[in-house]
Amino acid sequence: MYFKKGDLIIYSLIMGIFFALGFNIYNIKETKAERAEIYVNNKLKYTYKLQKAEKDLYIDTDIGGVGIKLKDNKIRVTSSYSPRRLCVKQGWIERSGETIIGVPDKLLIKIIGKNKEEEVDFILR
Repeated sequence: MYFKKGDLIIYSLIMGIFFALGFNIYNIKETKAERAEIYVNNKLKYTYKLQKAEKDLYIDTDIGGVGIKLKDNKIRVTSSYSPRRLCVKQGWIERSGETIIGVPDKLLIKIIGKNKEEEVDFILR
C-alpha cells in the first residue's frame, strides 16, 4: 500500500484538525457548582446551596411529590410517584449545567455554577 502526496496532505490536515479540537476541549474551564435550582411547573420554587452535610427534602408536585437528597456537593431524586421513575434512575448530579428532569412530575433540577454570566452559550443580535 503506497500513499500519494495528496493523500499525505489530506491525512495531515485531518490530524491537525483533530489536534486543534482536542486542545480546545482540554482548555475548557469548568465552573464550580454552587447551588441547585428546583423548578416545579416551570416556576423556580427552591434554591439550595450544595453542601457536604446530608439533607433530605420533599417537594410537592402535581402527581404527589418527589424526595430529594443533597450530600457531598451533589443532588439526586430518591423517590417519585411517576410510573417509570426515570428521574430517580438518573442518579447524582454535581457539575454546573447538569440537570434532572421528571416529566410526569413537571420537575427540573439544575446545577448552577459560580458565575451565571459565563454559562451563556451564544448571543443572537
